[in-house]
Amino acid sequence: MQLFRRSGRTIELTLLGAELLTYTNRAFAAQQEAAELLQGTSRVPTGTLRLGADGPFHAMPLIATFSARHRGARIRMTVGNAQRVLAALIDIRLDIAVLARVPGDPQLHAVPLWHDPVHVLLPRDHPLARLRTVPASLIAQERLVMREAGSMTRETVERAFAAVDLPLTPWMEVEGREASREAIAAGLGIGFMSAGELTPDPRLASRPIGGCRVEMDEYVVCLRERQRLAIVRAFLDIAAEASRARRAVAAPG
Repeated sequence: MQLFRRSGRTIELTLLGAELLTYTNRAFAAQQEAAELLQGTSRVPTGTLRLGADGPFHAMPLIATFSARHRGARIRMTVGNAQRVLAALIDIRLDIAVLARVPGDPQLHAVPLWHDPVHVLLPRDHPLARLRTVPASLIAQERLVMREAGSMTRETVERAFAAVDLPLTPWMEVEGREASREAIAAGLGIGFMSAGELTPDPRLASRPIGGCRVEMDEYVVCLRERQRLAIVRAFLDIAAEASRARRAVAAPG
């Protein structure tokens, strides 16, 4: 049976190969869980934590704490849109995911991190950049640079604008956060970005959105059946600590 096919200099899985890989991942995961059960649940985290995220900004502080606390463990990180990262988590190609919004799936265990408002991102010299808050009705009239289908930022924005009867039509679609920033900086249109992901850039201005509530929640997610693994549990504990610390800072008084 053919499991691989050659395409030029690359080798790809066939449909059968991809299906077999799912079963193989589950077999190795079960072996890892069985070994940890026999060695005791208090075992110090070692090995490699396979982590996926829909953006690096929320994940990196957690990784820094994890690596400082568990020097015997390593991290292998991938970044992609939420749809792809979630699919890899369910297929056990990842151990942990840091994602905005998680579907109500009983096989998933999620630790809420925090929520951030989404801002409109504009070229520094754009007329709307003179406003402190940009009305949603004006944003809907502009040329919009939108992330690819499967992006949680795009899904969140479209859902929020639709709730106030302002459907959005992308003028340009780009894949990836950095490509979106560069397109906006080049004056190709305006777009959207979570406030927690904004970094200083003299070419760009960000403004709150008026007349439309647009917020993104962020979670650390794993498969419920794998949350007892030492390396997974250690990262979940750090996420819970970070969430409590942020809530304490945000609490009034």
